[in-house]
Amino acid sequence: MIGSSRTSLQTVREAVAAAYDNPELAQAGRDLLQVADLVDREKQLRNALADAGSPAAERSGLLIGLLQGKVCALAQDLAGTIAGLRWSSGSDLVDAFELAGVQCLFAAAEREGQLDRVENELFRFGRAAVADPDLQLALTSPSLPTAAKVGIIDDLLTDKASPVTTEVLSFVTSHLRGRRLDQAVDQMSDLAADRQGKLVAVVRSAQALDADQAARLSAALERIYNQPVAVQTEIDPGLIGGVTVQIGDEVIDGSIANRLDNARRRVTG
Repeated sequence: MIGSSRTSLQTVREAVAAAYDNPELAQAGRDLLQVADLVDREKQLRNALADAGSPAAERSGLLIGLLQGKVCALAQDLAGTIAGLRWSSGSDLVDAFELAGVQCLFAAAEREGQLDRVENELFRFGRAAVADPDLQLALTSPSLPTAAKVGIIDDLLTDKASPVTTEVLSFVTSHLRGRRLDQAVDQMSDLAADRQGKLVAVVRSAQALDADQAARLSAALERIYNQPVAVQTEIDPGLIGGVTVQIGDEVIDGSIANRLDNARRRVTG
């Protein structure tokens, strides 16, 4: 997001943060995701709400009128706030409703001490989806109805994952809006980590790290970045040994495969 959308998005984050102790927080998250779906589907409504030339009160009142009695009070208030802000595009507005809904669900999970679990489950699902071509095809197929995609998520995760994980994935995988599946899921995992003030480190190794190795690596990364780090591990036999660490766009490659490649280039260069 750029320009006015970026400023407005920060206002949305602050509004959700201010509602942290509200008992309707989880329900507001579910309701706001449905508002995101509505605004995404209804082009005329989306254009009206994203029209910066209309007074903020008018845009806010339009949406509140549509939602009256259909969503909880907190969701109505937050939706009205979002509609009254300035957005650079209609797609940014839809993103804002999605973000607000997900942030509400994450805040509710955090209150229950479940956010670490949610973050880990989102990451694991993203990697499992990348490794399963049939699952990717099903969840990205434009011909498969939303209900069918939600059913796939329910079948895979019911009684195996946090309800918040299931709710977020059910929505995101059926509302990719041009995003790759892994990109959309990683975005949700990163949001969960960011909410806890953590960086996400994707660590790839030839063999699984044991608990002590993972803890020592996490501590080392926290010293380097001076910030809490959530370590997510992947197995990659092609590395032979050692590890690679990716944090955002930065990659630390300490794998044996990389060292061999470097040595080979020095010999042949």
